Amino acid sequence: MKLYGHPFSSNARRVQILCEECGIPYDYVPVDLLQGAQYEEEFLRLNPNAKVPVIDDDGFLLWESQAIMRYLADKHGATGWYPVDLEKRAVVDQWLDWNQTRLTPATEKVAYNTLFAGDKADQQAIASGKAALEKVMPILDGALHATGWMAEERPTICDVAVATNVTYLELCKYDLGTYPAVVKWYSALKERESFKTTAPGDGP
Repeated sequence: MKLYGHPFSSNARRVQILCEECGIPYDYVPVDLLQGAQYEEEFLRLNPNAKVPVIDDDGFLLWESQAIMRYLADKHGATGWYPVDLEKRAVVDQWLDWNQTRLTPATEKVAYNTLFAGDKADQQAIASGKAALEKVMPILDGALHATGWMAEERPTICDVAVATNVTYLELCKYDLGTYPAVVKWYSALKERESFKTTAPGDGP
C-alpha cells in the first residue's frame, strides 16, 4: 500500500499513526505541498481535491483521512481501534465527525496563519479560531474526564484523529493548561512509539 502524505499534514499523519499501531505495511510517498506538488496532473489523478492523504491499496484509491482510517481498521481487523459493536462504533464516528466539523475548522484558522502564512497571516482569523476553540475544547476536556479516552477505555481512531489536530495547537504554542484532562490524554498519546516516529518536528 502506498500512503501519500506530507510531514506537516495532520490528516496524513493520523493514517500513518494507525498503520504504525496496527502493523499495517505501507510505503510513504511524500507530496511536497509547499511547492504545489498536490496541484500537478499526476497527483490530481489520485485525488482531484489536491489534498493528502491518499492511499493506493493495490489499485484501490481512497482519500479523506477518516474514511481511510475506517477502511484500514476494518480491512485489517483492528477492532480495538474501531469497534464492531454498533453503539460503540457510533460513538467513535460521532467524535470523528465532531473533529471534522468542530475542532478542525478552528484549529486550521490558528495553525495556518501562525505556522504557514508568514507575513500574510490573518490576525483576525487567528482570533476567530481561538474564540471557536474556547467553545469546543471544554467539550473534549469534559469527555476525557470520564475514562481518560474519548470513546472507549482505550484509544480508538477518534483519539488519533483529534490528537493530530492538538499537535497543531501545540506547535502554535496554544495554551492547553486550562484543559487538564486534555493535557493528560495528549501526554499519554505522545508517549506511544507511533506518535514519536511520526512527529512533525518544531515547525515547517
